[in-house]
Amino acid sequence: MNAAWTIVPVKTLAQAKSRLGPALDQAERAALSRLMSEDVLRALRACPGLSGTAVLTADAAMRGVAHEFGCSVIEEDPALDLSANLQAGSRQLAADGAHTVVIVPMDLPTLEPADVQMLLRAHQSGITVCPAVRDGGTNALAMTPPDASDYLFGPDSASRHLDAARRRGLAATRLEMPAFARDVDTVDDVIWLCGQPGGGAARQYLERSGICARLLGEDRRAIA
Repeated sequence: MNAAWTIVPVKTLAQAKSRLGPALDQAERAALSRLMSEDVLRALRACPGLSGTAVLTADAAMRGVAHEFGCSVIEEDPALDLSANLQAGSRQLAADGAHTVVIVPMDLPTLEPADVQMLLRAHQSGITVCPAVRDGGTNALAMTPPDASDYLFGPDSASRHLDAARRRGLAATRLEMPAFARDVDTVDDVIWLCGQPGGGAARQYLERSGICARLLGEDRRAIA
C-alpha cells in the first residue's frame, strides 16, 4: 500500500500570527495558534488514509504537541525559508518510504478527517493544490512522488505550483474545497471563525476567552 504522509509547518508560537497584533495580544495569538495546530493534527490523526504526520517546527512547545498527538517532528532549519524546509522534509519522508506527501497549514481550524480523505481520493499523481480564496496561496498541496516538483509557497502560489508541475509534464489538479479555502491570518478571519457552528478547540477558546465578543463588538461599532 502506498504511504501518504502529511507535513504541518508551525512557526515559533511566540512569533505566530503577527498580523493579528492590532486585535490580539501576544499570549492570545500564541494560544490561538497552538489550538489551531491541535485541531489540524486531530483531524489528520483521525484520517484513515494517512500513514503518518510530521510537524515541521523549531518551537519546543510544538515538539511537545506533536509527540502528544503521535506525530513525528522535522526540525526547521532557520537558515532556510518555508519552501526549502518543506523540500528537505519531503525528501526525508521519501527516504523513509513515503510515496505521497501532503502539506497542510496549521491554521485551518474547521478541517475534518473527511476533508483530508476527500483530498487523498482526488489526488492520483503529480500534484493537487487546494487554493486559498484570499490571496491565491496554497492551503493544501499533495505531491506524488514527494519530490515531483518544487515548493513555491507564498501569495498566488497555487497557480505557481500548478504551472511548475505542468512545465515538468506532471498531472496538475486544482481542487476547490471549503475546508481548505480559508485559513486564519487576519482579524476578519478570526471574526469569521467566531461565526462558525460547532468548531474545535480554537473556536471554543475564542468564545471562552471573550475574544469573539470583543471583536464582534468592535466590528459593530466600526460599522456604526
